[in-house]
Amino acid sequence: MFVVLAEPVSAQDMALDASTLRAALDSFDVPGIAVAMLADCAPMATVEAGLADVAAGDPVTRDTAFEAASLSKPVFAHIVLQLADEGVIDLDRPIAEIMPYPRITDAQAYARITPRMVLTHRTGLPNWAEADGSFRSTAPIAFDTPPGTAYTYSGEGFELLRTLVERETGQSLAALFEARLGILMPHSSFAGLPEGAAPSRGYVSARDPGEGRALSYGGAAGGLVTTASDYAAFLGYVCREEGLSAAMQADMLRPQSPVPPGLWSGPASWGLGWAVVQMGPETIVAHDGNNGAYRALAGFLPATGQGFVFLSNGRNGGDLIEQMG
Repeated sequence: MFVVLAEPVSAQDMALDASTLRAALDSFDVPGIAVAMLADCAPMATVEAGLADVAAGDPVTRDTAFEAASLSKPVFAHIVLQLADEGVIDLDRPIAEIMPYPRITDAQAYARITPRMVLTHRTGLPNWAEADGSFRSTAPIAFDTPPGTAYTYSGEGFELLRTLVERETGQSLAALFEARLGILMPHSSFAGLPEGAAPSRGYVSARDPGEGRALSYGGAAGGLVTTASDYAAFLGYVCREEGLSAAMQADMLRPQSPVPPGLWSGPASWGLGWAVVQMGPETIVAHDGNNGAYRALAGFLPATGQGFVFLSNGRNGGDLIEQMG
């Protein structure tokens, strides 16, 4: 995971001009990037640089949509927590009591998994059952550790929970997102490119336009497509403690699953859908994203309301974002 910013800064302090960002893009061989900053839990600035489509020469603009990659997880988690507030989902009821899941053949272990374990990455399931990391996989899923005993970051767990949520609500994830967060994030979707958003392409190298791939949509673990300004609006929503009861908001940001040292740049634990990272005296709520050709990072300081969103469409975008931090 990326090194998060110890002291998120203002747009002025960061010198977030397009020329600075273009130099960073060239240095790290990344086609394009969009950056948004928050102050007092409100979006304050967005800056874009580089290309959304190398072959076509299309620039990154405020309306350029990127794959959010694992930044999808906090958005899905917020929907789950709203449903929990409404009594539709019980965070601590074993999922096996509600529905079968044929891909998990260890019935005894499956019987222990709860939505809370999914959101805190303590299911014991692997990130993905297959190397390609497809949320559409039908391969059997084996446990890495017994459920509830250790931190195991798992996209498979989030897809399990998505299946439960869709079953219990009778709605697709895309429909739930549109109904609950669509007004806040009008240029974002789990199901396709929203009206008014401009597509980007993801690249291994900015110097090889033939390697570009189109946007991918779908699962709860990594299937959101969004713009930097949209994600900043969501981040501000979370930072302002909107959309959830006070008790659920506190539970979301309560450290519950310690992360092994070295994965973040300070001691960290998972809350419900977010990493809670201690950087000296500061606490940062954050999440990163890695869909191969798309790399992302977002976070905020609850104490000050400062925040940041980075979305990039190059494989080396994670290194670039870390350097900028």
